[in-house]
Amino acid sequence: MIVSPALEALKEIWKGDIFVVGGAVRDSLLGYAPTDVDLASPLTPDEVEKLLKDTPFTTRRHSPRLGTLGISGMGEKFEYTAFRSDSYPNDGSHTPTLVRFGVDISEDALRRDFTVNSVYYDLKRDKLVDPVGGVADIERKIVRTARPAREVLKEDALRILRMARFCGKLGFEADAELMDTAREMRETLREIAPERVRDELKGILLADVTNALADAHVRAFSLMTDIGATRVVLPEVAACVGVKQNPVWHKYDVYEHMLKTFGAIAPRTETRLAAILHDIGKPAAGYTKGVTREHPEFGAWLARERLTALRFPLKTVDRVSTLIRLHMFDLKGDVSEKEERIFILEHADCIADLIALKNADRTGSGLRNDPSPAAVRLSETFAAMKKEGVAFKIADLKAGGADTLALPAETRGYALRALLKENAWNARVRTEEGAKEFIMRFPASND
Repeated sequence: MIVSPALEALKEIWKGDIFVVGGAVRDSLLGYAPTDVDLASPLTPDEVEKLLKDTPFTTRRHSPRLGTLGISGMGEKFEYTAFRSDSYPNDGSHTPTLVRFGVDISEDALRRDFTVNSVYYDLKRDKLVDPVGGVADIERKIVRTARPAREVLKEDALRILRMARFCGKLGFEADAELMDTAREMRETLREIAPERVRDELKGILLADVTNALADAHVRAFSLMTDIGATRVVLPEVAACVGVKQNPVWHKYDVYEHMLKTFGAIAPRTETRLAAILHDIGKPAAGYTKGVTREHPEFGAWLARERLTALRFPLKTVDRVSTLIRLHMFDLKGDVSEKEERIFILEHADCIADLIALKNADRTGSGLRNDPSPAAVRLSETFAAMKKEGVAFKIADLKAGGADTLALPAETRGYALRALLKENAWNARVRTEEGAKEFIMRFPASND
């Protein structure tokens, strides 16, 4: 393992053994550059703070009860945890009720989730310490629990989703015992705080980013579905499994189509969510209306409800539900140029994401690999509007509040909003003379 100057300095200061553990060791063995570096040793946080006083390193308490603190110095940050063993309650709280320090490295390894995260690098002796067989599992590309799977998942059901994320981002397979146990225990995910589920789901959505492993996000999401966890976390997506579509337009059922769309879109949380959720309205629309024409509206509502329940930020919820609601715009290419321009003006902040979703949606059909004609048209019209100097905000218009003073107070805001819409397609009102004339004639100019 490559040791940074900061780690070298810390090693010299440290009294006794000190180890790098977890993802940094695992990723180094796989040839990836480590990102977050976790440290462990028998020293308690009090002893570490005393040891590092008046050195280039500072400490910050995170959880004294769990023996964790942050160590910063020489431009680097490390997370430190004292060797410990944990005991968990049976109430689903997933927080240890009993923490015992003073254990050896073998016992510390057993409290961890997966063997691939339980390999230690001894900084002082420059060697690996492998109490639970993690090195062999890394070589075999297997994710396996450090203890019986039922014990590990019972302590924290979120590890079911972590298993899917690790399998995806590492390109590994899950151990058979772990897979079977995850299937049996998937319902315990309902006990997990929504915020924790959300954060792990985000990791799955972007599983291909960390190690630049192609389709890692698709593999992680597919595994989540295979073990039934999607039915708990995103039941609207699971409801689309096996829902058939018109073979003229789609090669796959609704779920597979969304998965293919998800696989074809760039790695951003909002666009990945929009891709995997964009057709979740089809089962509901088909059942209620007999046809799926209104599935964007159904889907936007369902997505808003689900993402809100998972405590996603309001900005993310709004963006994803908007993209789902708009993703069928101009599908037949029969929208007039004026309508197209006004649409772009009203949704300018998400047009780039909508274009990406439309193209991924077309690829996800399994029948067409060329860009979506509707996306091409949006892109070309958007570029033309920018080149023409179309104002996308009231502040950029050639007329402002001072030019509306002759109007009744209650109509001034309406006049400026009408002018903004007009400027999307009428070049004259993009001039100062034309803009002021429009305002003077309002509302007659808006008839």
